Amino acid sequence: MAHAQTDDTSWHIQLAGEVSVPNGWVQVRENAIQGTRLHFSDDLNVNDMQTIRLQVWKAFSDVSELHFGFATHQLLGNATTDVPVYFNGTTIAPGHMNTATNFQDSLAFDASYWHRLVEVGQGGGLYGSIGATYVMLNFRMRGTVAADSVGNELKEDFYVQEMPVPIFGLHLRYPLTDKWRLTADATWGRLPWVNSFRTEGGEVYTAQTNWEAVVGLDYRLSPHWKLAGYIFHRYYAQDESSHEDGNQISLATTGGGFGVTYQF
Repeated sequence: MAHAQTDDTSWHIQLAGEVSVPNGWVQVRENAIQGTRLHFSDDLNVNDMQTIRLQVWKAFSDVSELHFGFATHQLLGNATTDVPVYFNGTTIAPGHMNTATNFQDSLAFDASYWHRLVEVGQGGGLYGSIGATYVMLNFRMRGTVAADSVGNELKEDFYVQEMPVPIFGLHLRYPLTDKWRLTADATWGRLPWVNSFRTEGGEVYTAQTNWEAVVGLDYRLSPHWKLAGYIFHRYYAQDESSHEDGNQISLATTGGGFGVTYQF
């Protein structure tokens, strides 16, 4: 989540931490071996996701701003299975199974241009934005590879087929008092089925969806420092298909975050 400021043209840097509840599933096929659809909560026992988020933005005038963002996520879970699990052509034997997608395995970058559509309150406004996001996900599992397994790789590098996804948004900044401000953001992006121009057992086609809704409050501590608290719901889905691969992930997260902003 980013925060607009219309009465100056200084730089703003916000560092935030988030905790959320993940829902959804991941499924990875390799050639003729169909992957098991693994639900984050029921099958993988992944009950929370941690996120570190960095936002940088600058207002160039009363109506225009440029925003940059970076986020890294961690998905960890410990589960047991009574039946074999198939992931990326590898058979995981019944027993202990881990989800081991650490911060370095899940990265996202975004950039957008904001333009004020309507002035709201004293120094506030409703903004429209256009930009793009780029996700680098390497989903990792751990477990005992079955003796008769065809493969032995327990990760899927979704980032190999990743492409920039166009993002459109609406952003409300409404001052409540001299120190408090309401913020609300809604963004949506979609990449329809397209040729990724990569080959892996044939041409690889990919599709991706990203959207989020965020509501928060800012509190100004001093001319240079602000605190921010917010709640959110986010959704990310990626689908890849080729003769060799069929990889899908659908991840919805609901949670909250707290950030500190420095203005200079």
